[in-house]
Amino acid sequence: MGANGRSDEATAAVTGAAECDPPVADCAVDAAGVFTVELDLPGGMPDGTARVLLRRRPGTGDQATDVTLETTPVPGRPGRVRALLPVEPVLAEGHWEVRVSGGGVAMPVAAGIRDLRALVDRTPPVPAGPLAVRVPYAGKEGHLVLRVWRREGHVEAGGLRLADGALTVRARLVGVAPEPGARVLLRRRGKGGPQHVVEPRTDDDGGVVFTVELAELLEEEPPRAAYWDLFWLPSPTAPRIRISRLLDDVAERKRVFVYPHTRVAGQRVFPYYTVDNDLSIEVNAPAG
Repeated sequence: MGANGRSDEATAAVTGAAECDPPVADCAVDAAGVFTVELDLPGGMPDGTARVLLRRRPGTGDQATDVTLETTPVPGRPGRVRALLPVEPVLAEGHWEVRVSGGGVAMPVAAGIRDLRALVDRTPPVPAGPLAVRVPYAGKEGHLVLRVWRREGHVEAGGLRLADGALTVRARLVGVAPEPGARVLLRRRGKGGPQHVVEPRTDDDGGVVFTVELAELLEEEPPRAAYWDLFWLPSPTAPRIRISRLLDDVAERKRVFVYPHTRVAGQRVFPYYTVDNDLSIEVNAPAG
């Protein structure tokens, strides 16, 4: 018997599970947002005690948050278990690392097959509460991570067209009522940065279209790059809503979607998506 009350055999089993390669987890997300994980348990972790643990990476000043999911055996697959995260609860926005725990040990899981076909260009129903989006992806070390967005209102960026010194954006409103006086706000990052307002128009599909004349974003002296973030203003008194691209199967759009630049008055300008899949514009960008 070990000093902590655990048998030497149990201690060895837990140690072996912690030191082995992480199990590979397959997962899927359906159109409603239900997240399902399935994996073979590592040695020394009996399925009767195994759980799937979701741990949100803490932000500045935050504490890590855990959500535990019960597992059930997969019929006809000894040692393989399945866990399900229903639509409720709505998780906090952020990156949730997927782990398997049991027998006194918790370990990350490797990202296996990710079935995200139901997420491609989906049109979710108008949410009664916050819009909740879940997209699993493989993190830096190949571990499975669930990216979650939670928005009280959402404006989904669609097609982007960069031509003739202007950027034209098509978007659709999700859980946001179109109101007279709605505007698009461009705000340059930095304390006290300037702002620029653009008038949107309605397209034939019920969405909205707006065009940004890029020359209006240029600095007289461009010593460094400047970044403009795009927002929707439902009304003069309503909170602004970040314009983003969330409703598909891409968790990290910045690494996947790279748009060409244009030159306006000798300066490079191009649209891009941030690490949070929010739409922005970079001007005075360095050459190359």
